[in-house]
Amino acid sequence: MQDNEKDIKNFKFDKAAIELLNTLEKENPRVKNFLIRKYKELPVSPEIEEEAYNYFLANSVIITAMTTYTGSSVFTEFLYNGIPSPSPIDRYILQCKAGKAVKSRLLATEKKLSKIITEYRNKGNVLIGNMGSGPGRDVINVLSAKYRNASNIQSIHIDKDINALKRGKIMTKVQKIDHLVKFIQENFLNYNPSQKFDILVLIGILCPLDAETSITILKTIKIFIKGGGCLIASNVTKQMEKEDPFAYFIMKWMADWKLVFKDEEELKLIYEKAGYKWKEGFRDSYGFHLIGVGTPIS
Repeated sequence: MQDNEKDIKNFKFDKAAIELLNTLEKENPRVKNFLIRKYKELPVSPEIEEEAYNYFLANSVIITAMTTYTGSSVFTEFLYNGIPSPSPIDRYILQCKAGKAVKSRLLATEKKLSKIITEYRNKGNVLIGNMGSGPGRDVINVLSAKYRNASNIQSIHIDKDINALKRGKIMTKVQKIDHLVKFIQENFLNYNPSQKFDILVLIGILCPLDAETSITILKTIKIFIKGGGCLIASNVTKQMEKEDPFAYFIMKWMADWKLVFKDEEELKLIYEKAGYKWKEGFRDSYGFHLIGVGTPIS
């Protein structure tokens, strides 16, 4: 136990991780010891790893969503909305920096998107595309907050997850903006729009992709954007890997989520190689997510 306490100090776990490990020390010390050994990349037996894996699944709604619906919006919706009476594991995920940064990314995106919509709206009608949208909470929240009665704004959300789109439709009806939003079930890379977008949103898609794949995707969707239109795309930064490595460890261990962290110069270069002029980059309040804004070069 003393060695584990030294490990916690040496690895500089944040407050949320320390609270989780202390709780596990009381409830299941075997799982706690496994986590520390696994984090340190020390040998662990398949039996204890299976025990720990099942323990996390049995005691976390968020982990179950993460592993069952890999890549879907179910996981992020929990981070946005929280959980009544969360388990210790869920409380950790909601309180760790990486978890909070996801919600902060949403707020930062909404703030910037609102300004960009106003800019384009001053020029005429605005068509927004939300690629790999999930429900499309970011766009829905902005339209509901500021453009509920607008007659010159439309948004199209494209995602292959029918359940995410169903949830988005409910959101728009609750917020009384269903006349502003259309939902299409499709892999956005295969989407063939009938008209081009003024604003194209791509949040959380590039994070697990290397630079070349990211360039290919941005080139593919470039044809969806009007001349003078803009792309808003996000990527996780190296700051997350540096400041919250334990949360990333949990993601990789439980769900095999692997991220490709990029700094601003790298994301800017991806934009430029894909044929966009980089306008600006902004971050969530934790600095874990960089959101780039660029315009396609004809």
